Amino acid sequence: MNKNLEAKQEAALRKILSEVPETSTYTPVTDSLSRATELGEDKIAGVLNGFSSMPQSTTVFANPALHKAAVDCGGTQITLNIRSFAIRGIVSESEIVADKLSPAFVIFAGLFGRRPGTDDSELDEETLLSNLIDKKFYEFITTRRESLTGEQRLVNQVAEFAKAFPEAGPEAAIQHFSTLRKLSIPNQKGINGTRDPDSLLLELIETHMENVAVGTVSAYMRHQLRENPALHPQVLAMRATDLITEYQKSEKTAFQTCYSLLLGREASTVEANILERMGIIQIHHGSAGSNVVARYLATLHTGAVSDFFVAAQMALDGDRHFGAIHDMTAFINQIEPLDTAAREEAIRERMQSALPTFGHPEIAAAGRADEIQQDPRPAIYFNPFLEAIDNGDIQLNDSQKKRLTIIQRIYQLAFVEGFVRPGREDEPPLRLTPNTDFGGWGVQEGLDIYESDRTLLTYIFRGFGWMMDAREQLPLKIIRPVIPPHPDVIPTPTDDMTIANEVVALHNRMASTNAFDG
Repeated sequence: MNKNLEAKQEAALRKILSEVPETSTYTPVTDSLSRATELGEDKIAGVLNGFSSMPQSTTVFANPALHKAAVDCGGTQITLNIRSFAIRGIVSESEIVADKLSPAFVIFAGLFGRRPGTDDSELDEETLLSNLIDKKFYEFITTRRESLTGEQRLVNQVAEFAKAFPEAGPEAAIQHFSTLRKLSIPNQKGINGTRDPDSLLLELIETHMENVAVGTVSAYMRHQLRENPALHPQVLAMRATDLITEYQKSEKTAFQTCYSLLLGREASTVEANILERMGIIQIHHGSAGSNVVARYLATLHTGAVSDFFVAAQMALDGDRHFGAIHDMTAFINQIEPLDTAAREEAIRERMQSALPTFGHPEIAAAGRADEIQQDPRPAIYFNPFLEAIDNGDIQLNDSQKKRLTIIQRIYQLAFVEGFVRPGREDEPPLRLTPNTDFGGWGVQEGLDIYESDRTLLTYIFRGFGWMMDAREQLPLKIIRPVIPPHPDVIPTPTDDMTIANEVVALHNRMASTNAFDG
């Protein structure tokens, strides 16, 4: 590369990384308190005063119910109030789906509060950020670090870990090597408000992409070991290095390389597109538990960036969070051997308590009325996968068809038919709508991703959402957005039916027979 151009790119990148989005000026509690005091409403002012220490609202994310769609549930018309999704009010899920925005485009908008463009020297900002992410990922194969047995390449250390713990999930590998990284790098600056925004963001990206490489490479190595448990760690390291080097030479993005590592083989274009859409939509999730942890650790001025990602990841894998995917796996494994009658009885019994991947603790995703809220993400994930089946681009084996048919029947029992709790037989049935985990589980089952690896894709992309949260905490400590988001980031109603059509299409497919036969 021309040295002059390289210097210009480096300067442009540093300038971009130093940008911090403006903080929220939306303070409805404070404003209402002032107005109540002005009006002499002492009781109201007294109540509001108890909330005066609540944080201001976030400018990162908003997901109000924005769209409506009517669907048929066995002859009953149900109106779905479909939640919307927007990062900083400038990138919506409908745009991601319709225009096929790249991961770097969406990440850029979330990190910097504006759409990428060209800088004064006409360098493309989206490409600059994408190249940085790729560079930090591909550095993995040459990185050397101290281990328990001395300094060696990190890829070799991951191979030894995978060989010693072949059943360990990718989160275990990430957490193990995060600890070693923390111990081997002296005088870490961590996350605090005195750091230059560019150096902090650069370290966040470096740390996360190394974690992503550790997780995906460990997943790939476990694929290799399942095929041949006798493989030596040196061979595992060599195979992973060869694959990554080949993809780097072919100018594949870091994310494209991750899809193949996750699958344990080269991902087809169709498979990569399915995984990429699912990943991009999961970049940020507002008030989700992992994001709350990320905000809290940034506010605490965490001493090591590694700890920031590990703690958020642990929350991500909680049973009431994306660990629900693991919960669904356990439930399917439990009921799969049963005959049809016993299986349906087990499903109905589970619906009486907590049905994995259905409902939501914070939105009205369950109800007996003719309106109910719906998370659009299962449809956004599922539809390209179903299209690929119809086109013959993906073929399911008999086991996959059986297991996917089981979750289709769960959908029908939970939402289309609904269920009645004891003592409430005179009331309409309670219906549960599926959440993001339903789509995540189903698509990854159909792509034959190992059960223990099914939260890794979320981790890969959600890490950038955590970075957005961390940067928002530096000038203004919000921790958890308890006040509605700033009005500027709330999507406004439009005539765009992209997402509503996606939701209805999936419902019609799931309510039919043999949804996965193609």
